[in-house]
Amino acid sequence: MSSRKPAASKGKTVTVKDATFGLLRAWGIKKVFGNPGSTELPFLSDWPDDIDYVLGLQEASVVGMADGYALATRNAGFVNLHSAAGVGNALGNIYNAYRNQTPMVITTGQQARSIMPLQAFLYAERASEFPRPYVKFAVEPARAEDVPAAIARAYYVAMQPPCGPTFVSVPIDDWAHATQPLDARQVSREVGPDAAAMQALVAALGGAKRPALVVGPSVDRAEAVDLMVKVAEKTKAAVWASPFSARCSFPERHPQFAGFLHAAPGQLSDALREHDLVVVIGAPVFTFHVEGHAAIFDGATTIFQITDDPDAAAMTPTGHSIVATMKPALTALLEMLPETRRTAPAGRILP
Repeated sequence: MSSRKPAASKGKTVTVKDATFGLLRAWGIKKVFGNPGSTELPFLSDWPDDIDYVLGLQEASVVGMADGYALATRNAGFVNLHSAAGVGNALGNIYNAYRNQTPMVITTGQQARSIMPLQAFLYAERASEFPRPYVKFAVEPARAEDVPAAIARAYYVAMQPPCGPTFVSVPIDDWAHATQPLDARQVSREVGPDAAAMQALVAALGGAKRPALVVGPSVDRAEAVDLMVKVAEKTKAAVWASPFSARCSFPERHPQFAGFLHAAPGQLSDALREHDLVVVIGAPVFTFHVEGHAAIFDGATTIFQITDDPDAAAMTPTGHSIVATMKPALTALLEMLPETRRTAPAGRILP
């Protein structure tokens, strides 16, 4: 006899709204941040007592609140906005969330399906295209009963490294439609590194005379700062903070901390000029803000990268990229690294 728990969807139906709240509870989402309009009213009616609706007076502020809440809880922020105009007002902070890789699920209202062909007032034409390219996933489900599955997919995509905002447009009459409840699923989020690529990195660190580690926000996002410190101490490398790092991924009073890299190609290249090996961990190679010649890419410096973002690996102009999430990559690196006879760098002189 199987001990497997039967799916919640078998033998019963609920409203789209109730199915959605069931998912939010299963994911541990206790707050919804919103600035709603008329097309969101069915979602707001008979609001449950166990989930708070945090009302904001402007859409950008709402997204900003959800962004900070997501960073603090390390769970996706859930946002409820008005259709096209509301999304437009929020786009600036949606962009910030996208660049800072904040997990966030954004739902917006849409006019009733029955009057969409008439381009009714508050109708959002091609709603899923509006927030692109600053969301990882965007959809307006083809059927009302597909809304919970669309929100589920949006949550899993938002939480998958590299994290980011996702978007679901929901017609006003979908919330009361009957559907089957949906079970929350366990989706793993860790990706291990390629063994041969890690061996090459370990060999490069073993042969380097003056290595540097450039540490980015993905390390803290993955709660891997302690691992990062252990790796730095074992390599005895100088540690720099990546340009425009949105999080603190290495203690700035650590004796190996060398400072913050500029977002100018020339200044960054000058800062790293004395290092024969640069290993970028949890950041792009590199984020620049102004144009200029990046001598770091001229070939005198060997560059390795460990990143959880395949796009960041693909756009790296030179060197070797290892696509993996931070904890398994840093754990493997710590285990594989031999002891070194290098002298640890002095780092910055702090008051």
